[in-house]
Amino acid sequence: MRKNRRDSIRKERIIMVASSAFVLAALTMTGLYMRGQEAKQQDDGYTLDFAALENNGDDKLQEIEQQQAKNTAVGGNTELSTDNDLDYMPLEENLSEEAGSHLVEIPGLTDGVEKEAKKPESGQQEEAPEEKPAESPEEDSRQTAAELHYNEEQGLTRPVDGDILMPYSMDGGIYFATLDQYKYNPATMFAAQEGADVVSCAEGRVTRVFEDAELGHALSIELGDGYVATYGQLANIEVEKDSRVKPGDKIGTVAAPSKYYSLEGTNLYFKLEKDGKPVNAENLF
Repeated sequence: MRKNRRDSIRKERIIMVASSAFVLAALTMTGLYMRGQEAKQQDDGYTLDFAALENNGDDKLQEIEQQQAKNTAVGGNTELSTDNDLDYMPLEENLSEEAGSHLVEIPGLTDGVEKEAKKPESGQQEEAPEEKPAESPEEDSRQTAAELHYNEEQGLTRPVDGDILMPYSMDGGIYFATLDQYKYNPATMFAAQEGADVVSCAEGRVTRVFEDAELGHALSIELGDGYVATYGQLANIEVEKDSRVKPGDKIGTVAAPSKYYSLEGTNLYFKLEKDGKPVNAENLF
């Protein structure tokens, strides 16, 4: 009876141990399965494989060293170029231009902003206002000539007191005693005493003050409309080039005759031209 009882208890213990072992094995398998599923769910592209990364890093370093060695062998330049890495426009330098904020005017807030924006940057000079080029002497002469007008109906003021010593003659030659020859005479010579006053024959502008072997000290006055009067055998000239004169204004005095008129005596040389051609002025005084 007792033996049966002990056998029954032993069987129950064996069954309990076996059941416990089975349950423990089931739980263990379940835990392993769940952990595997969890690891599979987490491996979604964001899980890092440090072992693979370390192996790839070694390979990359070897590739870079090989490329540098190749560059050194070709051109000796191992620097990395970043010229084409990025195409960008700095925001600070172009913000105001791109946004167009400098074009917005807000009374009381933007007054003077545009003026400040137009100020030259440091180191740059402000553009000076354009200056009109100075007129050349030729342009000034043409302008003055346009202001002066003369026609023969106005007549001429006699340049010096005295009679005509040698008349105008372009139709035939007249005798020059000093030269002992006949020749054309494009001017009129007035007999006058040395030192006598010489005056302007009309309103005009002095265009030349010069010295000539035949005429001695001389000057020319532009009368306008192509008329020019030339005076020779002068002394003590009182006008300068570009001087404006009126009829009767003193321009100098009569000088001693040059060697070309030593036998003719002291005289004033006077010649009138129209567009460069001699004009007989004797009927205009």
